[in-house]
Amino acid sequence: MVVMRPQNEEELQKREAIGVIRASRFIRVYAKSNKPINIATIYQIHKEIFNDVWHEIAGVLRIENLEITDSHHKPPHFTEVPALMKWVDDQFVEKLKNLKSIRSLKLTGNPSDKEMNMLDNIINTAAWIHHQITHIHPFRDGNGRTARLAANLILERYGLVGISIKFEKENKNKYRRALQQIDKMNDYESLVEIIYEGLIDRYNGADLKLIK
Repeated sequence: MVVMRPQNEEELQKREAIGVIRASRFIRVYAKSNKPINIATIYQIHKEIFNDVWHEIAGVLRIENLEITDSHHKPPHFTEVPALMKWVDDQFVEKLKNLKSIRSLKLTGNPSDKEMNMLDNIINTAAWIHHQITHIHPFRDGNGRTARLAANLILERYGLVGISIKFEKENKNKYRRALQQIDKMNDYESLVEIIYEGLIDRYNGADLKLIK
């Protein structure tokens, strides 16, 4: 079946919105399964977003160089992307081996060091895969959306909830600065903080208010 490209901006935005909803549903279901998470799962997230929007690029690594609007970051040359994503896959699988679900824990009151360590590992891994996707920009379009959904997949698989990163005005600038901070100094602190803030919003400040 050949999927025709959207004929106008309104149709494009509608299909993209539906694609993100479909991808969000995909990660919620996948998170509850016992299926392994790896780089192929990331490709599937991208495919869910773009399959009815831009079928040719859905889940496919880019074959051209990109420039990111309003960013000083220059993504790697497209010929480097397959090898970089293979490296990410290897690292990703190893990081996931060290994670444990906190679904059975109650993170209220004064969390123990063990609970905090388990939580930190989940957040740090979510931040790591988020940045790897935005840094490499492996896809022709939709890298930011894919990165945020991939991070949510990790959060949801290991007992937390998916978050929504705010992009209004200063929030958007804060997010971009957080990614730049990793690019320049390999410092994940700001991105981790953004994820924690997103979790606090989802939990209404109750369960996670002591672990920001």
